[in-house]
Amino acid sequence: MAVESRTAKLVRFIKNEKITDQLYWLPFARPLLEALSKNGRGLTLVIDGSAVGRGCAALFVGVVYAGRALPVGWLVIEGNKGHFSQERHIELLRQVSGLVPKGVGVTFLGDGEFDGTLLQEQLAQLGWHHYIVRTARNIQLFVRACGRWTSYSEMSLEKGQTRFFKAVGFSAEGYGSLLAIGHWQASFDDPLYLVTNLLEVDEALALYKKRYRIETIFSDYKSRGFGLQNSHLSAPKRLHRLLMACALAYWWLTYLGVTAHKREWDKIIARQDRCDLSFFQLGWRFMEELLNRGRPIPCLLLKLPPSHHF
Repeated sequence: MAVESRTAKLVRFIKNEKITDQLYWLPFARPLLEALSKNGRGLTLVIDGSAVGRGCAALFVGVVYAGRALPVGWLVIEGNKGHFSQERHIELLRQVSGLVPKGVGVTFLGDGEFDGTLLQEQLAQLGWHHYIVRTARNIQLFVRACGRWTSYSEMSLEKGQTRFFKAVGFSAEGYGSLLAIGHWQASFDDPLYLVTNLLEVDEALALYKKRYRIETIFSDYKSRGFGLQNSHLSAPKRLHRLLMACALAYWWLTYLGVTAHKREWDKIIARQDRCDLSFFQLGWRFMEELLNRGRPIPCLLLKLPPSHHF
């Protein structure tokens, strides 16, 4: 099929108001999350936002898988990144919660925009097991053990240090009985402040490192993959449908990369002395190799194995 013909089909897809999540996304997303949840460790979900199109921003939730995050839900609004309200955060959480298999444990990770107490209450209502989110140094904390107010800034962190308060009420509302952590890794320019419903500091810090994997969605959607930064779409609904097409392609290319790796076909399309490619990029090269050779392309997307295989 010519490039012009494929482009025309995508344009029709984006403009077609009959294209809905219920018809084109949910039939894939639910069984895919069910397959990934069979790893014995539950699911790790990450939330973040990014500018998309012209004058719009998208809020994403991704599931951590094989060293990256795969998109499972998103919202698009007019405005710049960082302008999402807690109500929007909660709207997206409810959307994604309907995809998570019943009884599966969920760990939720978020950056500094996602420390609102309403959001934390929603996580508790959803029954998701753990959350760790970044917060600001000036946030007030009520230390229940000694009955006094303090803040992260009073930890007076220096490089290489980790300090914490247990059983704190978070923010001026004194929400919950949480763990407040200040951590300044020696290689970082600034300290990291976290709030979590976990009990152990080391466990929370280890899990939070996975938050950065959602950055792979943005880089692969844009400069390292689909070139989404070149889109001039400004209508949120059309951008939503474009992101749906990107999400399906993203999952599928990751599946192709995993398939190539498992069958050792990556040896003919990638370097042997070191691993330079993600599963997404490996899948892209694998697809091109099969097309060039005129061979059939595997399409059993729902056979994506759990992450403990890697």
